[in-house]
Parts: sequence; C-alpha cells; structure tokens
Amino acid sequence: MRIIKVINNNTVLVTDDNDREQIVSGRGIGFGRRYGDSLDPALVQKTYMVTGSELQKKLITLLSEIPSEYIRFTDDMVRYIRAHLSASLSDTLLITLTDHISFAIERQRQGIQLTNPLIDSIADCYPAELELGKHCIVEAERQLGVRFHPDEAGFIAMHIVNAEMGTQISDVYDITRLTGGCVEIAEYYYGRNFDREDAHFARFMTHLKYLAQRLYKNEEISEVLSKDSDFVDIIKKSCKKHYKCAQCIQEYILKTCNKTIGEDELLTLTIHLKRICA
Repeated sequence: MRIIKVINNNTVLVTDDNDREQIVSGRGIGFGRRYGDSLDPALVQKTYMVTGSELQKKLITLLSEIPSEYIRFTDDMVRYIRAHLSASLSDTLLITLTDHISFAIERQRQGIQLTNPLIDSIADCYPAELELGKHCIVEAERQLGVRFHPDEAGFIAMHIVNAEMGTQISDVYDITRLTGGCVEIAEYYYGRNFDREDAHFARFMTHLKYLAQRLYKNEEISEVLSKDSDFVDIIKKSCKKHYKCAQCIQEYILKTCNKTIGEDELLTLTIHLKRICA
C-alpha cells in the first residue's frame, strides 16, 4: 500500500497493488507519515471501501472530525446490518449512521433524550430494520458504555430504510408517517387493532409502504383492475364496508400530502382490508 493522504494519526488514504483507493485505519498508522510512503498492510485494523469521490470526501471529513471508536463501531454495525438484510444498501449508510450515532452519543452524554413519535409506525412498517436498530443500541452500551433511550432504535431503523430506498431521510419519515396514518385510519374505522402477526396484515403493510413510496416519488400508478366494470361492481357491492374504509384512506392521503389515488388503489385496498377483517 502507498499513502495518498494522512487523515489523522490513526487513519490514512492509500492505494493498493491494484491501484484502488482505500481508507484504512490502525493505531498510530498515520503518525509521522507523508504522501508517497509505503504502508505495511499488517498495520491495518480496518478498511473502509467506498464508491464515488463525493462519498469518499464525506467519509474523510467524518474520519477527521469524529472519534475513531465511533466510526469503528458504526462500521461493525453496518456490516452486521448488511449480513442480516436481503435488500441491498447504499454506501451512504456508513456515513449517515456514523454522523447520527456520534451526535446521539454527545446528546446522551449531555442528558438530552429524544422520544420517537413514529416508533409505533416504524414497528408496523419496518419490523426487521427496527430489530437491527435495537441490536445497535444494545451493542452501543456493551462496546461504548452508552445507554440510549429505547426509541433510538427507531431513528437508526430510519437510516437503514433510507439506505434501502436510496432517498432522502426526510422522505423516509414522510412515507412512514403516511403509512402509519393509513393504518390508524383503518383501525379507527373498524374500532379495533389489527393483529400484527397476521400474514394478511403484513401484506397490507407491504402494499401501503410501496404505495406511499410511489406517491412521494411521483411515479405513475397504472389503472388495470378498474377497466373491468363487472369486477368493480362486484367489489363495491360485496365489500361495501371495506370499500368505504378504503375511501377514508384515500381522503386521508389527499389531506395529508395532497396526492390522489385512483380506483385501482381503492379496489386493492378494499381487498386487503376484507382479508384482514375476515
């Protein structure tokens, strides 16, 4: 390895034998070194592979500003998350999650605790990501001695979802809020809580999440089911109560984010609601 840039005493930017750029860290690895020096790979404790010059710049900034133990911890958590999710994750997760965890630790040490108003919606929409968030806060206490509020798992889950979707974190919160609101509307309409373990509820949540994503991405939602007038009449007549609930959800979406859903979505929601209530 040959050094391109010394970031700090423990972190340097290097090129390997294949001329690939890598950010590597190790105790004292950058001390007294300069551009062009060779580096013994045996001294490397961590390697950070990022694609894209902008991501690399952001990571270098983080490495120079944030304690190295926070970055090493987050890198371990990102590796764990990748191993336990089938979805592909953006390389930005290491950067956004490191920044978040560093800020959360400083906030915690100042005695400032934040509750997460979307924690119930996150549990409904992204149960797997929430479990990974819980793992992170358990490990933070074990490895860093920092005890987070349980709701912090929800904030971490949102960063994981953001890396899955490849969108802005604000959009993830909006999508989660909208999805959770649709469930609340339906539960209020029927006067009961849905069974979170039910397979039909899981399919309903999956549909709502993708619907919300398409709405916020302004993607065209094709009309197929509504072209069959006989099918539409059958659904409206045999599922009047559920169709009415779907219309309530339609009205909520319009009022919440000024977006409309068509007849196909109403019919699909009606079918999901009928299955849940069966």
